[in-house]
Amino acid sequence: MTEGEPTKLGEVLRTAREARFIDLARVERDTKIRVRYLAALEAGDYRELPGTVYSRGFLRNYGLYLGLDPDYLVDLYRLETGSAAERRAIPIPPQPIAERQRRPFVVTSGAVAAVILTLLVAAFAVYLVGEFITFARTPELRITDPPTDLVAFDGSQYVIRGVTEPNSTVTTDGLRENPRTTADASGAFSVLVRLVPGANVITLVATDPLTGRDSAAVRRTITVGGGASPTPTSAIALTRPEEAAALEDGMLAVAGTAPAGATLTLTAAPVAAPVVTFVVRNLAGQTVAVLTELPTAPAPVVVTADADGVFSTELPLGLGSWDLTVEEVGATPPIRVARRVVVGPKSALACGRFRVGDVNWLGSGEAPRPGERVAVKVRSAAAPAGATLSGVEGDAVEVALDRPELGIAPGQACVFYAGERVLGGGWIRRDRPGA
Repeated sequence: MTEGEPTKLGEVLRTAREARFIDLARVERDTKIRVRYLAALEAGDYRELPGTVYSRGFLRNYGLYLGLDPDYLVDLYRLETGSAAERRAIPIPPQPIAERQRRPFVVTSGAVAAVILTLLVAAFAVYLVGEFITFARTPELRITDPPTDLVAFDGSQYVIRGVTEPNSTVTTDGLRENPRTTADASGAFSVLVRLVPGANVITLVATDPLTGRDSAAVRRTITVGGGASPTPTSAIALTRPEEAAALEDGMLAVAGTAPAGATLTLTAAPVAAPVVTFVVRNLAGQTVAVLTELPTAPAPVVVTADADGVFSTELPLGLGSWDLTVEEVGATPPIRVARRVVVGPKSALACGRFRVGDVNWLGSGEAPRPGERVAVKVRSAAAPAGATLSGVEGDAVEVALDRPELGIAPGQACVFYAGERVLGGGWIRRDRPGA
């Protein structure tokens, strides 16, 4: 320390500030230290300061602001305050711990969102369980009339009645003609079957339109004519091809079951000529009609069922629509089953427009307006396809698919949907739209 240099802390600070021509108000604005504390430091009135720690902090910041050595200033502060006993902190007597107040229950947006999310997850889990049970369940099919097999029935036709899942499609098999029907909203159905003399073994299967699952087959035997004719031990059942099957290569695979050792004859009769999928124009640019003829029927194929009653073979078919008939040789009365198949190129097999007849509209019974958008389903295992209805006339309606599909043929059932609700259903006709 040189001679003539201020020795007291307050003088050092005030001299340095005045040498810079700075007032306390400006120091307060620049350092954020209140004027009362700055004045106390320059006056040496340390009792006005909040405490030793704060005082040293103020002193360092003030010294840096004035361009002084902070450590030197702190040393001066210690020299001036070391002889004075620092104010002792008055001990605070222990206070009893106040009882913890309970926090009030507050409903926050986060809590509400958590509750709603939990409820949604629980509802979704219940929905999944319900859907799993629904889709895993096999549809019920119960025949109420006739309750059992009939013997010595005097008639050529019979109305079979029963109960199944609502809006299910009920198919028959084992007859010369195998009609189909659709159950109503309560699940009740009836189907008229035509009988032949002797034993008529009728197999019924219901297909649930919601799940696409088939029920267990239910059989009824109706014997016409007092049983004078021998009763076959079992009927012929085809596993391939399916009704209205579509194929491209023309080699039809036929398989099924029959009485063990039975000799079967497979015949195919042409029904319709192949569909022309191209356009022919003359030199003038005019369209030339392409005449098509019915394909030639192949020779009958004879096959014998093995010891387990299983048979399989192949039948070559030309382009067009065919009626396949499988008949047991020598059976009295005749036992036969029939299937309709279509052979052609993939472009010809695809169908984009067709007409549906004998439509039964559920609910109010009113038909949709032309141009209304619906979803249609023509096979139990297929997903509903988008379509537009047009030409609604009585119990017939014309359907235009968004995308042409394969395997659509006359005689198939067609069900209409609006979302998951069934609007109605009918049968695909043989006549084409506009015919």
